[in-house]
Amino acid sequence: MVILDFVAAVLLGALSGMGIGGGGLLVIYLTLVRSVDQISAQGLNLFFFIFASAAALFVHLTKRHIPFGILFFCSAFGMVAAYFGAAAANAVDPALVRKLFGGMLMIAGGIALLRNVSAWRRTKAERNGKKS
Repeated sequence: MVILDFVAAVLLGALSGMGIGGGGLLVIYLTLVRSVDQISAQGLNLFFFIFASAAALFVHLTKRHIPFGILFFCSAFGMVAAYFGAAAANAVDPALVRKLFGGMLMIAGGIALLRNVSAWRRTKAERNGKKS
């Protein structure tokens, strides 16, 4: 199982680095493959995100100018929202949290799929228009 965990970590880290949402996939992996309860999986996802975001911050600091005013503004509201989100997650039945999270992932995936299909159709129509 250690090898499977290692492969999953490498793949999820790579997907996260590409902006695909490796954290959401990590929660799915932990709950379905490793049978970790939803709240613990979300906590591990946050732990994973700390290291991924620290690496991204290092890269952005070395290559870009970060608008620190916006950063501090968003961080302050993010901390407040995280506190209330954690309180809400502890007050709600874990089975409901799992269903809501799964529904949110399905909606997000559906929207991404529709956008990609729409872009593919536009590209295909543009190619057909240029050939005529």
